[in-house]
Amino acid sequence: MYDIIKGPKINWIDIENPTKKDIDYLKKEFKFHPLILGELIRPSHRPKVEHYRNYLFMILYYPVYSKEKRETRPGELDIIITKNTLITSHYTPIAPLQNLFDRCKIRSEIKKRYMNRGSDYLLYLLLTAFWKSCLVKLARINNKIETIENKMFQGKEKEMVREISFIKTDIINFWRIVEPQKGILESLSIEGKNFFGEDFLPYSSDVLGIYESAWNLLKTSKETILALENTNQSLLSTKTNEIIRILTVFSVILLPLTLIASIWGMNLFLPLERSPNGFLIILVLMLFSVGFLILFFRKKKWL
Repeated sequence: MYDIIKGPKINWIDIENPTKKDIDYLKKEFKFHPLILGELIRPSHRPKVEHYRNYLFMILYYPVYSKEKRETRPGELDIIITKNTLITSHYTPIAPLQNLFDRCKIRSEIKKRYMNRGSDYLLYLLLTAFWKSCLVKLARINNKIETIENKMFQGKEKEMVREISFIKTDIINFWRIVEPQKGILESLSIEGKNFFGEDFLPYSSDVLGIYESAWNLLKTSKETILALENTNQSLLSTKTNEIIRILTVFSVILLPLTLIASIWGMNLFLPLERSPNGFLIILVLMLFSVGFLILFFRKKKWL
């Protein structure tokens, strides 16, 4: 279903979940090539920029986060832009696009300011909103990483294993979405200059700058979560080794007691068997063994 905003100089057509009726409308109004219109119906698998005689065609991917599944998945955004029309098509809601579209639709002063210039300016606004939203998402990921780091050093290493896995998966998915699009934005600088002229270069440079900020923040997040994962594993290993060490010490302390009790528990003639003080002597022997081992372990700093 498509929605249209008619501005002073340019129009914006936004299509969510494009149908055959939407495609027929675009074919009738703009005479786009059937292959391009076919791209709007079926999902694509890679971002791209193509320059045709009267329009540019772009496929971008936006990271969409699912709170229920706690994972990030790519949302496809198809863009066809002519000198006086911007056409956006997508299968899932894309927050920065929807916010910009609603502002232009509801507030007349915003529509006049944003749509009183060329379609290249409106494309620039859309792409900057796109990547600034990615920066916000990455800032939230960094906040989660800081929370994990604080809890990790509060003795909650075991609980953080699951949280680190979620964040790590989220960053990897984010990486897969963002990384291929640098080449697309660089291609847009060239194709946009050829299509719109030299005035498009400042716009494309600014978009690339925001992208680079998002990319650098993403790389920092990836390196940080990997370092925290290694640190968390080291803390878990240290805690586990400490538990094993204590259990081993207690096992060694109890071993001579078990041995003495087993020997004097046999149905054989043994020393002290008929002595009235035999039990006390064996008990003292056991306590001496325990005391000796405890002193020995403390001297070795194992306790």
